[in-house]
Amino acid sequence: MKHKNGFTLVEVLIAFSILILLTSFLPQAIKVIRFEPKLLHHMETSLFFQQLTLDVQLSSTIQVANNILYLQQNNEEEVTYAYFQNRVRRQVNHKGQEIVLQNISTIKFTKWKNGIDVLITDIYNQTHQNRITHRLPLETMKDG
Repeated sequence: MKHKNGFTLVEVLIAFSILILLTSFLPQAIKVIRFEPKLLHHMETSLFFQQLTLDVQLSSTIQVANNILYLQQNNEEEVTYAYFQNRVRRQVNHKGQEIVLQNISTIKFTKWKNGIDVLITDIYNQTHQNRITHRLPLETMKDG
C-alpha cells in the first residue's frame, strides 16, 4: 500500500507557475485601480462644462463683471459662477454655494455676441478652453 504524505514535484511546479503568472499581472491591476489625479480632474472639468452649458442655454441674459459670470434664468433666478479659493462655485440668487470645480489656479470668463468663452488653468498647469453658445441669439430673445 502506497501512502501519499506530500506533493509531487509536478504539482509544486504547476502551483509555482500559476503563482508567477498571477503576480505578473499585479502591476497592471494596480494601475487600473489607482486613480490618476490628472485624469480625475479632466473628468471633473468635463462635467463642469456640461453643467455650465446647461445653465447658459437656460438663461435669458448673460453678463460678465469682475470675472464673475451672471446668468439670468427664465424662471427669474440668477445663477453666478465665480472663482473662490482654487475652486469655482455656483450660487443661485446669491445663496448657498455649490463647488462645481476644484484644483484650479485661474478661470476667465469672456462674453461674446451669443455666449461665453471659458479658459481654465488648473494646478497641474493644464489649460481647458470651451466656447459655450446659447441656443437662440440673445438679441432676438430680448426683443421678443
